[in-house]
Amino acid sequence: MSLADLTLTQAADAIRKGDVSPVEVVEAVLDRALRVQPVLRPFLWLDPDRVRDEARRRAQEVPGGLLHGVPVTLKDLIAERGAPFTCGSKLREGVVAEEDAEVTRRLRAAGAVLVGRAHLHEFAFGVSNENPHFGPARNPWDPERSPGGSSGGSAVAVATGCTYGSVGTDTGGSVRIPAALCGVVGIKPTYERVPRQGVFPLAPSLDHVGPLARTVEDVAVLLEVLAATPGRYTAALGEGLRGLRLGVPRGPYWEVLHPGVASCFQEALRCLEGEGARRVTVDFPWEAASAVATALLLVEAASVHAEFVRAQPNGYGPDVRDRLLVGLCLPAERYVQALRARRALAEASRQLWGSVDLVATPTVPIPAPRLGEAVTEVAGAHHDTRALLTRFTNPFNALGLPALSVPCGFADSLPVGLQLVGPPWEEARVLAAGAAYERARGRLPRPEV
Repeated sequence: MSLADLTLTQAADAIRKGDVSPVEVVEAVLDRALRVQPVLRPFLWLDPDRVRDEARRRAQEVPGGLLHGVPVTLKDLIAERGAPFTCGSKLREGVVAEEDAEVTRRLRAAGAVLVGRAHLHEFAFGVSNENPHFGPARNPWDPERSPGGSSGGSAVAVATGCTYGSVGTDTGGSVRIPAALCGVVGIKPTYERVPRQGVFPLAPSLDHVGPLARTVEDVAVLLEVLAATPGRYTAALGEGLRGLRLGVPRGPYWEVLHPGVASCFQEALRCLEGEGARRVTVDFPWEAASAVATALLLVEAASVHAEFVRAQPNGYGPDVRDRLLVGLCLPAERYVQALRARRALAEASRQLWGSVDLVATPTVPIPAPRLGEAVTEVAGAHHDTRALLTRFTNPFNALGLPALSVPCGFADSLPVGLQLVGPPWEEARVLAAGAAYERARGRLPRPEV
């Protein structure tokens, strides 16, 4: 087995014990990345010499931080001093970050070695990772399919062993969707749990920064670094599920579901119940929460890009430009109504947490769609593919709740994700439940690379 196939925690432990050096680990990861990149395109930029220099510096230091010598990747929306900062757009061609984002600084302080700039949907405004300027990132389980987005490159890099972990952003599901479609773990923490300083915004009131990795434990370690909460999440990972009230939504909104995904989800629920969780049916205006998130996203993204989309509309890819123009046309009244509705939904969600401890849903209602697939058939009806991909993740951005995606099987030989959602600031509870499920579920195969 290559060192690139270790988990983040295993690699960190091996370096800390002196069993391997940061240089050996980085060489293994770079070897994998250079083989994967021409086919799957997880990176927009990769400079092996820069990475090797950093590994040699780490090898001369006494291991101290949680991530000493461990290769980690950043989505090219997160500033990294001296590296390209394109946000996946030709409009920012030649832009190099002058300062680190706060999360980048924290990763460096923990000893991480930063590897490349991860591919993304242009300006993170999309969920397919089909980028008209740089071409698509491709799903490691089937290169003709989407890896999901907008943090698609991050998920591909993690799934294929090009890195042990990555940091992405999630505005409507952009960490959890690619995690689910590529068969890795990803978490969107509570809104503002992780600082956004130095992260290019999409919709500031919905943007979250969160990690992706191969296991729940790895994600917990990364989140402790990103949120500056040492020991807070890993300490709870051994907790069981006995007595946990697991809310399962019902209603037509959740019935738009690929049968293979539905089967995996039901099997995951049975597994959780077998570990002591108790299923509770819950009703909540999820569709309204999703509509609120969409309205806020369109208006806020248009505000971020207003100057440039008016001056250089053709500098954007067609899909992103069209959505920005829609946002510019929405009346202020629509935005104010969405803000009021979000306040009402937040109050209703507080009542929800009186009856359940967590909510469980499929992360995405379909397996990975084919690249270029604008419409997908589910249960005999045709649906907009983009709307399907965000259908089960979008509501939780509107509410700012911590939400984890963990692999729960395969449908049509493609990965399926289980989403576990908790009350605000309860990342420890969400991660502990995810780890308990992961242990009970057992090992799943990884893509061949």
